[in-house]
Amino acid sequence: MSNLITEARALESEGRLAEAIQAYDDILNTTDEPLTHALANFRLGTIYHGWRELFTAQRFFAQAHQLDPSNTDIRDAVAELNLHFSENRESVADEMSRKNSDQIVSLFRIATGIKLLTMDKPVEAYPLLQSRTKIFLNAAMAKHLLTDIQITEDERNSAINFLLERDWLANTGALLYTITEKGLYNFYIELAQLHIANAAWTEAVMCYEQALWLYPEQKAPRYWLVICHAEVEVWDKAVEIAADLPAEVPEGVDAVAYHTAVAQSYHHVYQVTEDEETKQKVVEACESVLRLDKKAKVISRLLASYQGKKAWWRR
Repeated sequence: MSNLITEARALESEGRLAEAIQAYDDILNTTDEPLTHALANFRLGTIYHGWRELFTAQRFFAQAHQLDPSNTDIRDAVAELNLHFSENRESVADEMSRKNSDQIVSLFRIATGIKLLTMDKPVEAYPLLQSRTKIFLNAAMAKHLLTDIQITEDERNSAINFLLERDWLANTGALLYTITEKGLYNFYIELAQLHIANAAWTEAVMCYEQALWLYPEQKAPRYWLVICHAEVEVWDKAVEIAADLPAEVPEGVDAVAYHTAVAQSYHHVYQVTEDEETKQKVVEACESVLRLDKKAKVISRLLASYQGKKAWWRR
């Protein structure tokens, strides 16, 4: 576990703070060791404090202090933040209200965007969903910043109810609500599909990676990642992921697009390695495409180019 802390601290020291946040959150989810938890919470609080996300910082500092009350660095951070709140009550109250309103707006845009998709209005949905990734750089940040949002009965509009009905938003206390990991997962999956429809392949990769960070056991996002990496010609990465996937494509994934991506990726790798096993992967993927779409001319030509090829050491 010390290695995970070291890696997270390295990301933080390099200024890769969004990645550091995700690394610290991973630590919180993979260990029960109190002092390690305390350190991860403290570092998260420190990053958010630096970003002036003071209420999120306060939450992490409080958790760190509870786990390691004798740590002077944690005690000093808690005391400093409490003093700021005490000396600036009016401005703090205004900031809390503004932050809460911003959080409600984010929930509203996520809900409205997905509702528009159910109404077959992707053009209207795309900018609403896409705008949130500019605020929440990854799933860990979204999870942290969309926590304990105060929503009154008057503010419980149809968009909020839409999230609650699907368990994408959870009631965590009196008038307090927190986005669920299930809700974030669906947000990233829907946005990834919109990115693909707009040929924004790199952005789609980011969304699928975040979806897998939330639910690593899910298989469909991995198949889509192969397609996206192939579209931006990152052949080695596409092959690396495809090598661990069963040939049977799960529901919801474009099987023709997937097998086409696999064929093209292995083909480009084969141009470098001329490895017999890689060649066979090209042939198998091409055959899978043609079983699904006999009119796939590009793949048909690719397969024909491999028929009768001899390994280089036999030429």
